[in-house]
Amino acid sequence: MVGESDALSNAITRFPEAGRRALVAVVAPTSFAGSLTAEQADRLARVAQLDGDALLRALIPLAAAYARPAISGFFVGAIARVRSGAIYFGANHEFAGTSLWTSLHAEQAAVAQAWSAEEEAIDTLAIGAAPCGLCRQFLTELGEPERLRVVIADAPATTLDALLPQAFGPDALGQRGAMLSPRRVSLMLEHASEDPLVHAAFGAARRSYAPYTGAEAGIALRLRSGGVIAGAYAESVAHNPSLSPLAVALSRRVFQGLEGDEIIAASLVAVGHALIDHHSAARGLLTAVAPGVRLVSWPARRL
Repeated sequence: MVGESDALSNAITRFPEAGRRALVAVVAPTSFAGSLTAEQADRLARVAQLDGDALLRALIPLAAAYARPAISGFFVGAIARVRSGAIYFGANHEFAGTSLWTSLHAEQAAVAQAWSAEEEAIDTLAIGAAPCGLCRQFLTELGEPERLRVVIADAPATTLDALLPQAFGPDALGQRGAMLSPRRVSLMLEHASEDPLVHAAFGAARRSYAPYTGAEAGIALRLRSGGVIAGAYAESVAHNPSLSPLAVALSRRVFQGLEGDEIIAASLVAVGHALIDHHSAARGLLTAVAPGVRLVSWPARRL
């Protein structure tokens, strides 16, 4: 279990002593999946005597304990607080044996965690250092950059608008950045299937965010235990910071403490004849993380 790792234990010892027991009570159970409810966050803040941004800053090392920097060796953590008060953890995840573009940055992972939980708005993002250019660009997809607060450790809070002035945002291509807005894309599988794994991938594809290419896609992984982890595709107006559905699914697997649960099957649902070859990209990454597992693709079309 990830909660028993040395990295996590060390991160917990760095948490203010007053709230350490409460923190262990929250993150130690097997039900912990990289997030805190608003009630858990409030309880932790009271016990640790950390208000507002101070709590988010204190949680950054804990998030970084979930990093898997197989290439860089650099651990990065990020915390996203949504408007309900719930908190989502993010960490950088890299995959040895693949191209660098498959990496998931901590800020992206935190956003993907909130998005996968169907949250509708992030109000604050806390990170250990100023976000890189790629992440600043990706965050424009959340919309309202002047309202997204960015809390950097040992620095005053700022906004995405201040960090990325004169941004090339979604509006440049006639879109309104709203990645977390509730949506269900109307899709239909080209070939019927009764496989629950295919249906999980189809559900992820319907939730994907692809306003620039219309290349909706979702993936679902079946684990040895019988569990299923899904991930949806998320685009950036600048294209390169886009998130692959498999990277999102693999990141969620880390935060749910399921890295030791072997991947035994994978299904991808993607809009056919799209501008993007999701199958080739996913197959390359899957080969690196789960050799021998065959990726089965199911074409879909928009209604």
